[in-house]
Amino acid sequence: MGAETPDDIDRAAIAEHAQHMAEQSALRKVRKALDGIKEAETRERRSLRKVLALCAVLAVVGAWFVWGLLFGGSDSRREPPMKVPGALQPKQ
Repeated sequence: MGAETPDDIDRAAIAEHAQHMAEQSALRKVRKALDGIKEAETRERRSLRKVLALCAVLAVVGAWFVWGLLFGGSDSRREPPMKVPGALQPKQ
């Protein structure tokens, strides 16, 4: 095998450099995509927490309302019903 000519060395260096740049660009794109996925997951977790908190509040309010309907009126004292006379007295 003969010695490589300077043109071959330059072409090999240029090809190696181009390959390196392409790999770096691909790695940056992948990293950017992974960062976007991570941010989306974080937003999704936050919104899920808010929805679960809202559901918990609504469940407590609903339980309080149902409890009031079922057991709220039994303890309150009511006035006795008005007595209606059996027969009307004629006016004099």
